[in-house]
Amino acid sequence: MMTKEELYKQLKELGLKKRMKILVHVSLSKIGYVDNGPDSLISVMKEIISDDGIIVMPAYNSYGEYKPNLSIVNEIFKNQCDTIRTNHVIASFAVWGNEKEKIGVNIEYTEEGLSFEAGERSPLAKLYDNNGWSLMIGTDYSTCTILHLAENRANWPSKVIFTEEYLSSDGKRIPFHDVAYEEADFNVIGNEFESIYKDDGSIFRFGKVGNAACRLINQRAFVDFAVDWMNKNRI
Repeated sequence: MMTKEELYKQLKELGLKKRMKILVHVSLSKIGYVDNGPDSLISVMKEIISDDGIIVMPAYNSYGEYKPNLSIVNEIFKNQCDTIRTNHVIASFAVWGNEKEKIGVNIEYTEEGLSFEAGERSPLAKLYDNNGWSLMIGTDYSTCTILHLAENRANWPSKVIFTEEYLSSDGKRIPFHDVAYEEADFNVIGNEFESIYKDDGSIFRFGKVGNAACRLINQRAFVDFAVDWMNKNRI
């Protein structure tokens, strides 16, 4: 059984520190049994980065045929009283910290506001602009949300922009546009990034928390790398 003290020590060894702005992806089961489960993990992350930092987790909504599969950690975090949740109909994020409104910006339900959920008006772009990091605990790159920002910025030959309509509660149909995301090569991108930056602790850190393989990744370096990779390798 992992205690809070052990979680604290191992996350600090990974590189988590005060005032960091982090986007968290976690599979709690990969860590092993944790005393007080997700509450302990959330509490320890908050203690380390302090409320002068920012914690962000995906808090996606069901929409049409899309059914998100959020972890128990995400579910608890998004419902905590000191966390805000952005209002995008699909790509909602839960955000904690003194400057949470700076990252967790709400949208207007207009064509512009609804379009490009992971693009330049999203919390992902705000994290990128504010030296954000991605913390992956027991997850691989296939669920690394920051790569969707790279997909918005990249331009490969077969890139698809689609249009759909959102039906508002008052019956108004609002068109919106988005990228057809392609997560199939995310692990390839991540593994190539690791092979280049594995020894550069200012950009990439690898370690373990309990039994879970963990990565702490500088988002600016990763997104810029991924944009270049997509432009060169996607057809």
